[in-house]
Amino acid sequence: MFSLQSSGFSTSELDQFRHYQRVSYAVLEAVSGTLEVGETEQAVARRIHRGLRAAGAENYFHVPVALFGDRTTYPGNFGKFEALPTPRRLAAKDVVILDAAPIFAGYTVDTSLAVRLGGEPLPRAFEQALAFCRADICARVNAGEKMRDITRAIDAAITTRGLANCHKKHINAVLGHRVTRETRPYLRGRAIWGLAPRQVAWFFVRGYLAKNGRPAFTPSWNHSRQSDCLPQDGLWAVEPHVAADGMGAKFEDILVIEHGHARYLDDDLPHTRRWRAAGIM
Repeated sequence: MFSLQSSGFSTSELDQFRHYQRVSYAVLEAVSGTLEVGETEQAVARRIHRGLRAAGAENYFHVPVALFGDRTTYPGNFGKFEALPTPRRLAAKDVVILDAAPIFAGYTVDTSLAVRLGGEPLPRAFEQALAFCRADICARVNAGEKMRDITRAIDAAITTRGLANCHKKHINAVLGHRVTRETRPYLRGRAIWGLAPRQVAWFFVRGYLAKNGRPAFTPSWNHSRQSDCLPQDGLWAVEPHVAADGMGAKFEDILVIEHGHARYLDDDLPHTRRWRAAGIM
């Protein structure tokens, strides 16, 4: 019905996902290098959009997002649409999150880059927590744990470190979600409210099935009963998100699960390079 592939990817298809994930991150890094005090989240998000379009993106699973300062923590009762870019202006030393989920030639990727204006490093406690989450999610999949249990263990590890867990405020409280490949060109590039209609409809239908007693269909990885199952084979964009003292940080990374075994698609991304340089990873 949706002409979307969610598992059984060939080596060449995984190579394409890896390539496009790197392309998206390259755009986010390029935009992060042009940030200026006083510009708005909306202006930066438009710059991400232009960069991705120039790089070949034809559509989005979600539109480009820029979050400044305390908005990186998803403060208060942060609603489903409050992550959309606002007129909030960038201040000196702000932490910034740039997030985009472009679709290239039918391949969906989802990327998130956290930086601090002026070249200052992110708090080491954030980096250590995020690196731990990345490794622990993979290890727990390989140990045969259910998605709900993995999410709760990650949440506990974050709070034990004295940090706030922000991914519970993501849409559908996701620690992660499926990414797919369109197998037919029909409707490719067409958008409704700026989003790819087939991918969004696929998520809606499978999410409905998962919430009504069929968790193996879930496209969302969270702490609820809809994730009370082993993670299904395919690709999952994992996105732990931590915060403290008015600052937040996250990354987003594609986890490959094949025959129940997990590994990351790419270990050469902006966050992993930072962690290696800092002796964390």
